[in-house]
Amino acid sequence: MAENVCPVWVGHLLANPLRKLIQNPRTILLPHVSPKMTVGDIGCAMGFFSIPMARIVGPSGRVICVDIQEKMLNALKKKAIRAGVDKVVAFRRCSRESFGLEDFEQAMDFILAFAVVHEVPDPEGLFAHIFKALKPGARVLVGEPAGHVSQQQFEKTVFLAQGCGFKQIGAPRIRSSHTTLLEK
Repeated sequence: MAENVCPVWVGHLLANPLRKLIQNPRTILLPHVSPKMTVGDIGCAMGFFSIPMARIVGPSGRVICVDIQEKMLNALKKKAIRAGVDKVVAFRRCSRESFGLEDFEQAMDFILAFAVVHEVPDPEGLFAHIFKALKPGARVLVGEPAGHVSQQQFEKTVFLAQGCGFKQIGAPRIRSSHTTLLEK
């Protein structure tokens, strides 16, 4: 999936609880995620958003966590067990050839792609897979770090997503990030 992946040691920094002061996962997710949903976290790393998503969807929901790094997924598995949401969370290791969503055609209610699109060598392919996985009318929230991705690069990302069939319906304000909310 990625050529320039986030090092595991950075994953520990991104999962730091102090980050919630700048980017609160519940505040970001609650407008989009609700109980019983099937949702995805693409590039989940160590679960900064995955664990809160699992708490929101509850025991009748499902969170599909996708990452290319086994170490990130293993750390997330441990956190999910400690948080008591391991029955709600499914772990998928993707590869350069597969984004791990092939068996979810028109089955997902929401997907989060936060700080990951810039790492993917084929963002258009990623958006095509996400589009197939989402139910009609379902949404994807894309966020990229403003300090790492320029506004021009982000606009190109949105353009690629629109080329895959997505409609841009908003741009939620998330501190230190470029964001777009897309709908299938």
